Amino acid sequence: SSTNSYPLIKRVAITTTAQEITLPAVCTSVTFGSADAIYYANVGSDGQAFTSAITDYSFVPANNLFTIKMEKGTQSNRKLLVGTQAGSGHVSIIIEKE
Repeated sequence: SSTNSYPLIKRVAITTTAQEITLPAVCTSVTFGSADAIYYANVGSDGQAFTSAITDYSFVPANNLFTIKMEKGTQSNRKLLVGTQAGSGHVSIIIEKE
């Protein structure tokens, strides 16, 4: 969340428990995906399990990217939780600022 250079591309190791990523306040969109099928959410905590502790989530099929346009203003949720549906892998994240 402390970058000043955009777009920012990161690759993060993940497992079946949620990895919490805090998005910068100026982020206008985030694109993410993996070679593995992943779950994602914005309500929950780092290290929680998807499907049991985190019950409000969605998914991205393997070898796909998904983009979320970020809300501007004080009510914007700056948390992204990601995890693999099975095993371990990596998620690629592209943070953009318009």
